[in-house]
Amino acid sequence: MCQFVETIRIKDGVAMNTRYHIERLNKTRNHFWPSSKPISESELLTDIPQVMGLQKARVVYDASGITLREYHAYTIRDVKSICVVEDNRIDYTWKSTDRKVLTAQRDKAPKYDEVIIIKNGKVTDTSYTNLCFYDGQHWLTPDTPLLKGTMRQHLLDEGKIIASPITKKDIASFEKVALINAMMDLGDLILPISSIDFTPLRI
Repeated sequence: MCQFVETIRIKDGVAMNTRYHIERLNKTRNHFWPSSKPISESELLTDIPQVMGLQKARVVYDASGITLREYHAYTIRDVKSICVVEDNRIDYTWKSTDRKVLTAQRDKAPKYDEVIIIKNGKVTDTSYTNLCFYDGQHWLTPDTPLLKGTMRQHLLDEGKIIASPITKKDIASFEKVALINAMMDLGDLILPISSIDFTPLRI
């Protein structure tokens, strides 16, 4: 049976952006199992550890409902070098526990800390985050992400980022790139565009 996952940021014992997570969870369940009963926001997390600092909640679910909740301390991974990878067949529309299609991208570039995945000439995501690019005035996020992340949607709703078509050729015109996901807000991990190697690796 397919299993899916939500990764939720817990800051000082408080869960962040839970509305976005429960919306995606129920949308996923309705897509794969239309007769499944919606899960309420109050059911999403239980017994959150009341500790200071940043924690990662991992919630696994399937047709039967939530099957696993686990909490771990979280540290942002150090990323200093990125390369461009091209894969026109990749698909990760739903946040599955099976991440083989994503890890395969990163595994093809072992000399780099992370990859930017290009699909049909369009910028999508890294192997574990959405992307935002700074043009000197605004933060733009590709309108062709592999996965529509919860932090990305939150930032769009707040007007802090703008969705825009971004091609591989466009990347060099930006000043900075930010990696964002459920655990990383805009500004938590920013690199200069010079950290990106544009020599494409095809998978």
